[in-house]
Amino acid sequence: MNIDDAADQAELVLAGRPVPRTWDRVRRYCGLEWSGGPPEVWAYGYYDTISTDPGAVDPLDVLSTAALHPGLSRADLAFFAEQRLEIEAWIAPLPLGLGLADADDATLEHLERLAVWPAAPTLALLSKVLHRKRPELIPLVDRHVVDWYRPVTGERSAPRAWPLLLRAMRHDLADNAQAFDTLGTATVSRLDQRMSDLRIADIALWMGSR
Repeated sequence: MNIDDAADQAELVLAGRPVPRTWDRVRRYCGLEWSGGPPEVWAYGYYDTISTDPGAVDPLDVLSTAALHPGLSRADLAFFAEQRLEIEAWIAPLPLGLGLADADDATLEHLERLAVWPAAPTLALLSKVLHRKRPELIPLVDRHVVDWYRPVTGERSAPRAWPLLLRAMRHDLADNAQAFDTLGTATVSRLDQRMSDLRIADIALWMGSR
């Protein structure tokens, strides 16, 4: 069985529900041929392929996030410029390579602080910028993720859902480890980069509504 066939059979179960055609959705988002036709252009080339220093938050991190989060305001830009040192200090204790599936409760408590960061922009924007710094650990949170996990968290608001969402996703990453490993291997084969499990899950949920 080739890697595409194996990835096509790797079905994720998130928040107790199967996510169908995960690899097909990832292929479509990443500009590869997929079941519905020829390659398409989504945000992959403007967000996922851009690398920056994992210990620093620079303008490129914020600007690339605009591909996922259109309509950055002057206040959003000012926040990341003015709070850069504080954000980098918050990132520093989080080990590179640590996955959410292996994070302990103390690490989750550290992540929870994102939802109550003083004067921060929306949690959706903050998580998308900081996901770039620790892609295996910090989930991207947006309406499609909050809604999918609502049966587990019971929350419609991203900040209120965030602590429960972190724990639910930690559980799902561990439970789906084999499927994520297959899908991650496929991203290396087809995209020359190992897309994080959290990003694979995010794309699969997002593209399900497209």
